[in-house]
Amino acid sequence: MTFQQFAFNNVKRNKRVYLAYFLSSVFTIMVFFSFAVNLFHPVIASKSGGAIEIIMGQTEVAILVFSFFFVLISVNAFLKVRSKEFGVLMMLGMSQKQLRRLIFLENMIIGCLAIIVGITIGLVFSKFFLMLLSSILSYGSLSFYFPYKAILLTTAFFILIFLSISALTPFIIRTSNIITLLKGAKRPNREIKFSLIQSIAGVLLFGLGYFMALSPQLYDISPLLDKIVLFFENIQYAEAILTTSVVIGTYLFYSQLSILLLNRLKRNRSFYLHKTNMLWVSDLIYRIRDNTRMLFLVTILSAVAFIAVTGVYALSSVVKDESLKDNPFALTYTSYSSYVNEQEQINRIEEMLESHGFQYEKYKSEVIKQVSDDKRVTHIIKQSDYNNRASALGLEQVVLDKDQALLVPVYVRFDPKRDKTLSQKNVALDNGEINLEVAGVAPRVIFYSGLFPNLVVVSDETYKKLTSIQEKYYSYSYDIPDWLNTLEVTEKLREELGVGEHGKYFWSTRIEGYILENQNKKLFLYVGFFLGAIFFLGASSFLYFRLYTDLNQEKNKYIGISKLGFSFKEMKKVASVQIAVLFFVPYILASIHTYFAINVLQTVLYSSVIKQFLVVIGVFLILNIIYYFSVRSRYINYLKRLIVQ
Repeated sequence: MTFQQFAFNNVKRNKRVYLAYFLSSVFTIMVFFSFAVNLFHPVIASKSGGAIEIIMGQTEVAILVFSFFFVLISVNAFLKVRSKEFGVLMMLGMSQKQLRRLIFLENMIIGCLAIIVGITIGLVFSKFFLMLLSSILSYGSLSFYFPYKAILLTTAFFILIFLSISALTPFIIRTSNIITLLKGAKRPNREIKFSLIQSIAGVLLFGLGYFMALSPQLYDISPLLDKIVLFFENIQYAEAILTTSVVIGTYLFYSQLSILLLNRLKRNRSFYLHKTNMLWVSDLIYRIRDNTRMLFLVTILSAVAFIAVTGVYALSSVVKDESLKDNPFALTYTSYSSYVNEQEQINRIEEMLESHGFQYEKYKSEVIKQVSDDKRVTHIIKQSDYNNRASALGLEQVVLDKDQALLVPVYVRFDPKRDKTLSQKNVALDNGEINLEVAGVAPRVIFYSGLFPNLVVVSDETYKKLTSIQEKYYSYSYDIPDWLNTLEVTEKLREELGVGEHGKYFWSTRIEGYILENQNKKLFLYVGFFLGAIFFLGASSFLYFRLYTDLNQEKNKYIGISKLGFSFKEMKKVASVQIAVLFFVPYILASIHTYFAINVLQTVLYSSVIKQFLVVIGVFLILNIIYYFSVRSRYINYLKRLIVQ
């Protein structure tokens, strides 16, 4: 038998343990290859530098980074578990150089097989993914092509990853002491101590992270909370502090707090001494101690998967609502007062709409621009024009005194407490000649987002008194009930009107923004789904091979327990509880992290994403349950063979 055959046989013998690692690698490579096929497609490549290329490119980088750490952590776990085997080989005369070569060959065998299988599956499904992408981007049909660039890129990158990990294996197995290797990676079961201070610190870090996630919703509850919220939001790296707090808190939860809670269960004698509770509680303490880093990693990866999928799902589901908010009217044309062809273009717009059978209502507004001595820009609209638009948008009419003003948000996502232009109490016009008290803030934008920054509504009487006028605009907005079908007329208008002459006129339509946002957010959903699947599958893989490597080390324990008279039914119950804890505690903790994380997303979207969160968590729960029963079944069957009848 050659050395290469020996390495191949080692892989075959450990196929039960390596299976999840191999399948996860195959799936990751397949997804990377599929994105590369999309990225190098002639139609996509011709739009170089666009959003599609950027999103796809960043996804490829994310998959590569994940793959590197996934392979590194997996190989690290496998090598430590097989330390006894390596000790026997060295005792039989194998040198360290030969051992490193053996590990290198085993890792490359698995890696090369995963690359071949992953690319093959990717080729089989490449046409399907191209059809899916063409549907998302509305490009028509993206024809199939032979993706030699994608094959070369995938092969090169993943061979480099497996080579790099193989080169790091000597640092994973750092000892040449055969006795140390023969003892294995399992630590002797001694009394496990925990730190009460570190447990409390973990709870406080969770509290800090969750508080910061909820802070935008805590305004106006009390003056003290208001100050605390503003304090946190004034920190430049608040998001980094939030993430760091939750990550460190998660690690302390598994390393300290979970041990404390299980010790509390042990002290509850009525519970601890009931049936098989003593067995699974005691053993679970050691399992969590030995698997702290694995459970921590699984929780973080699961949370990333949940947040990613929830985020892109929420974004894709609010596209139409966002378009309605960003462009409150289907079409808005705005010109400078000095533009002589304004009426001619307005007539052309209305003729085009009528010729295509669209019904519409037109709302005209006059807006004055003032620039104060301190370069502060203010746009002003009179009350009658505002109320005209407000009635079209279903907003309440306003009645302002001559010394009052109403502030109007310029962007859909606004917060009066954080937006300086909306938090002002007084408005000075005509370089301080006219001072108005702010009566309130309008509930939403009335022009398309970003058109008139620092927009102020004043009474018609005050509007007539304004003398400092740097510029005057006339804005025409069209409410078109059937706006979803205005793409054709919009394209024709673009041909005739262009995009707008600088200093003369500019215009915008809701349908164009809707199509662009719809494409981008569907693309994010497409990308986010696969990234979430990769992270979740990686987390599940860690649980799978950790359970089986632990079982190999605990044969003697189960054999001893069966000799003491425990029935298979009792041992099955103990194993089921332990596996359930390892599977569902990370899921529950990751779900809690995700719930608080989406509160940050809600403040960005200004809409609830609870429905999307529940759907995503529910789908992952079903997957987790299926995976749990699958692993549990195989685990119990293997356990059954150890029982002394």
